[in-house]
Amino acid sequence: MGRFIQNGEQTVIDTEGRVMWTRTDSMIDLEKWVNYQDAADYARELGENKFAGFDNWRLPTKDEMATLYNETYSLKDKFEKEIHICDCFASGCGFSMIAQIISGKMRTWILNLRTGEYDQPDGLWTLTEAARAVRTMGPDESIPGE
Repeated sequence: MGRFIQNGEQTVIDTEGRVMWTRTDSMIDLEKWVNYQDAADYARELGENKFAGFDNWRLPTKDEMATLYNETYSLKDKFEKEIHICDCFASGCGFSMIAQIISGKMRTWILNLRTGEYDQPDGLWTLTEAARAVRTMGPDESIPGE
């Protein structure tokens, strides 16, 4: 079993980090780029709507986001270009990801899924990126196949 496993049509589980990711992102779900506030609202609304049966969806930390990128992975983004995340995620997604706001700062990290590079741009409300939500799995939740 690999690090990432598809868990039905809606989610992907990181078996090492014990977190659950949305299989799709805001580019697929909303069909548009988002700024930081839109990204935060996207994750919050997933929780309010109990997406996949859970209410604790949020934006990832930089470290959580970093686990998704692996140069050996190959998936096509919305523009049919190669990104480097596991193919258990849905193709057609954005090529970037927004992390949680950095504590004590009005900044966030952006991960480019084509190159693996990080950026910390100015202006949370002028970003044009994609968002993917994550949630921490509870101790009582099992990982399929274990």
